[in-house]
Amino acid sequence: MISTILDSQSKLKRQIVLAVLVLMFVSTTIATIVHRLEPDPYSLRLINPPLSAIISLILLIRLYTKPESLQQVINLSLLQSVMFVVMPCWYYSLKAFTSSNINLIDNLPPISSISLMLMTFMLITLRPQRLIKATILVWIGVAGPIVTYLIFNQEELYSLRGLDLFMSFGPVMGMQTALIFLHNRLQSMVENLYAERLQYYTQIIERQSIRQKALEQAFTQIHNGPLQTLALLQRDVQTEQISPGEFLQRLNSLNSEIRAVGHSLTDKNNTTSQSLSSLETLESASSENCLRLGEGTSINLNLPLHNLLHEVYSLTLKRNLTCFQTIRVKVRNFAPITQPSLTLEMKRDLCLWLEEALCNVGKHARGVTRIVVTGEERNSYYILKVQDNGCGLKPGKEQQGTKHSHLLAKRLGGEFRRESLPKGGVICELSWKM
Repeated sequence: MISTILDSQSKLKRQIVLAVLVLMFVSTTIATIVHRLEPDPYSLRLINPPLSAIISLILLIRLYTKPESLQQVINLSLLQSVMFVVMPCWYYSLKAFTSSNINLIDNLPPISSISLMLMTFMLITLRPQRLIKATILVWIGVAGPIVTYLIFNQEELYSLRGLDLFMSFGPVMGMQTALIFLHNRLQSMVENLYAERLQYYTQIIERQSIRQKALEQAFTQIHNGPLQTLALLQRDVQTEQISPGEFLQRLNSLNSEIRAVGHSLTDKNNTTSQSLSSLETLESASSENCLRLGEGTSINLNLPLHNLLHEVYSLTLKRNLTCFQTIRVKVRNFAPITQPSLTLEMKRDLCLWLEEALCNVGKHARGVTRIVVTGEERNSYYILKVQDNGCGLKPGKEQQGTKHSHLLAKRLGGEFRRESLPKGGVICELSWKM
């Protein structure tokens, strides 16, 4: 959002500068032709306009072909404009001071309108912290020699052109500087208000993101806990493979799992609601150090990742899932990970992914006798794999867990695959670049 606004402002400023450079090139070209036709022009009039036209054309071409050079072109344009306005002021003023036959009011070009355009251009292009200093320097450089000359030459001051010059470069230019100062203060106030509003919207977006993560964690916790138990119970009831006593016992277990998840979510919500006044506290609350698995156990996310994966593996395989009962061979190996930038959220997502992959084996892999769970570094990737020799995948639409795995792989900048093996079984693999 912020970058889009800044890009639009930069584009608008570039268009304004291009228009000003075109006008400068056209006007200085006309001035060059007019001065060439004069019978006895001053040397400055033969040098200043054509040089200004050439520089304007060069800057125009550069800005048109290289938009990224906007600030450089602005600085050079201001320097050029200041020099070509200040030089005539000092040149004609000094010439009038040193020669009794030359009057300033008869020889000075009409630069009052040019100086007004220059200060307007400065108002548009310069940053507020540089605008006041530049305005004062331009006022001194342009108005200083002319006003000083007119004060010491009263006969020229009281002429129509002299009064016009004195008012233009004295009180009027001073009022313009004061208005620029006021504009600068108002612009600073607006920018501060704008920055506060952007910060407010940013906090809202971040809070929405935190709430979205909390909802995803709640879904995963429910999916890996009570929903797994409920799905198995539903399947066993449909196949009439459960006695009334076992049915009641498993209902009680399901009730305990649901209550445990409810208590966990209630505690998180209470912590979050008490800390809405501070975004930092809210973030720390949503990124708590403990992960609650579906069967109710909590583990500390500050442990190294390979230790966390081992804990998830051991605790999940102890759950009362049907297909876990037939496993005879268990192979597991989690190599230490050398990636130092794993956040608590990344560890949480990886542990929940492993728990869900193991629960899928315990729920769906009928006839499984062997399970291999590994985590290893290979070719700058860390590969987390769960492989069984059960009945394989059943054809059907993509489940929510598979969609969540693809999203997790995308966030990690890696890949996810889950497919049946030719000799039976399923491989479920998540990899990401170190």
